[in-house]
Amino acid sequence: MLAKISKISFVLLLATTASCDPAGHPWQHPLPTDRKVDQSQTLSSDRQLTISLGRSPCPGINAVANHGYIPRNGMNISLEQFITGFREGLNFDTGFVTAAVDVYQNFTTTGYNNSLNLNDLEHHAGNLSRNDLFFGDNHSFNEKIWKITAAHFRDDILSLGTAGTARKERYAAAEALNPEFTPSIVSSLGETALYLKAMQGQDDETRTEFVQILFREERIPFNEGYKISTTPISNQIVGAGFQTLLEELVGDYGFVLNSSPRTSWPTYVASTRQ
Repeated sequence: MLAKISKISFVLLLATTASCDPAGHPWQHPLPTDRKVDQSQTLSSDRQLTISLGRSPCPGINAVANHGYIPRNGMNISLEQFITGFREGLNFDTGFVTAAVDVYQNFTTTGYNNSLNLNDLEHHAGNLSRNDLFFGDNHSFNEKIWKITAAHFRDDILSLGTAGTARKERYAAAEALNPEFTPSIVSSLGETALYLKAMQGQDDETRTEFVQILFREERIPFNEGYKISTTPISNQIVGAGFQTLLEELVGDYGFVLNSSPRTSWPTYVASTRQ
């Protein structure tokens, strides 16, 4: 009898200590209203533009909304809500979030200053897991594109070099397929450094499993053991990864970088706020 009670107690202990979503922030699949699609615009006779009104083309931003750190409906989100949500959800510092939101203020469709709908957050061409806007839908997860990206992620740990190679090849593929491709090397490399650092959390390295979950499910992998970084993620931290990628891949992006050689992340951030 005592042995049975001890076994039950052990199972209960495991259940209570297992990783799970933080209290008050369970992951929830977006409601149909959150994914409502606007198909009123036509790009051409054979390309229909579809816009998800309550979600962005960025899986990381959508994950923060899916956990309720920012309004789950993705609509009319204030700068203060972005700052608080990304600090609590991923520990992004205020300066980083403010600079990111500032970039899109000229595109807001809320009708108010210092607020955005998630669909206002237009993404650069060559998204790692979504198609380009040229093809009509840049917000839906694209299994074919992600499989090509993730084919590089063969190890349990995802290094900056491997992520950079995946970034380079997706960039080249998008450029070849999209006749309206616009170079965006700075934001592309910054994005790579950012998702790696965000998914590293409190670990010394970034687990490939965490990155897969973020992109595929738009979910922060708390259930798999992810813990939010204790060090705020700042422009300086993202900039360090960006500079490393820039130096390693400079030859592969030659024609873009030749137009603005050795562009720095701080310079890019500053330029967006002028």
